Parts: sequence; C-alpha cells; structure tokens
Amino acid sequence: SRLALKHKTPEVHLKYAMFLEDEGKFEEAEAEFIRAGKPKEAVLMFVHNQDWEAAQRVAEAHDPDSVAEVLVGQARGALEEKDFQKAEGLLLRAQRPGLALSYYKEAGLWSDALRICKDYVPSQLEALQEEYEREATKKGTRGVEGFVEQARHWEQAGEYSRAVDCYLKVRDSGNSDLAEKCWMKVAGSCGVPAG
Repeated sequence: SRLALKHKTPEVHLKYAMFLEDEGKFEEAEAEFIRAGKPKEAVLMFVHNQDWEAAQRVAEAHDPDSVAEVLVGQARGALEEKDFQKAEGLLLRAQRPGLALSYYKEAGLWSDALRICKDYVPSQLEALQEEYEREATKKGTRGVEGFVEQARHWEQAGEYSRAVDCYLKVRDSGNSDLAEKCWMKVAGSCGVPAG
C-alpha cells in the first residue's frame, strides 16, 4: 500500500498546485508543480499571468525546453506595445529570427525585416527582396520612395548591385525629378562622373 501511495504522490501535488493557482498563490503553486514533476505547468502559469521573470526563472531551472517559449511570449507582449526592438532582442535570444522577420513584415517595417533576414536567415534574402519589391510596386508613389529607401539601405550594407537595381526601378515611376537623382546615384555607384 505504501508503493501505491508513493505512486499517487505526484498526482496529489499536481492537484494541490492547481488549487493554489486558482487561489492566486502562485509561488506556493510553483513549488507544488515542481514536486509533481510538472515544471512546465508552473512556467505556463507564470506566462498566463505575464510574470515573465518568474516564468524565465522556472524554465531555466527546471524546464530548459520552455525557455524559448517564454521569450516568444514575452516578445508578443512587447509587440502589442509596439516595442519592436525589445521584441526583436527576445526573439533572437529564443533563436527565432524567422518570427522576428514575420512580425516586421506584418508591420510593414521592411528595412528591419531585410536587416534581420540578411544577418540571420540569408538563404531567404532574395525571396524577401522580391516580395518587398512587389509590395512597394503595389503602393505606387510610396513604393517609389520605398525603392529609394531600400536602395539607401543596400548602399549602407555594401550591397551596391542591389542598390543600383532599386535605383533603376525608379525610372519607370513617372517621377522624373526623383528618377534623375537616382540616375546620378547609379552613375556615382558605377564610378561614372556625374554631370
């Protein structure tokens, strides 16, 4: 009968932990979840209550597989508050650059999406650049300005051939002043004296 009782012990701790959680006694519930061999339940309890520090502490100490999950949850909270930089840092710590890339795309923050892609997911860079160009083209004049912005971004990144490609796309926009400025940039990039 002692063996049967020992077998039931984790179940008792789990039920008591759930009771304590319902009562709002989270620290006590955490200890019971751990005694029950269910540290992930403690992590989820803290995530649900957005107590990120406690969730991180329990995950690191008792359930390392949950650490990334906690960071992603925390990043979602930062995104809801439009704190993209904090969210990016958390997602990179969670080793989820693809998720950061997706969030930047959804928010229309293409230069950040392209930066993340170039630094962390270079195999997807060409496809993302094409997607960005399609989106920019759909947006008309704003798209033209987007090409110029993207060209500057590529220049800063040392990707001169991509920058030239973006500048050349402006010529078809019907904005002759901007197109002329872009031609001057292209000429300068190629070592051709302007004027």
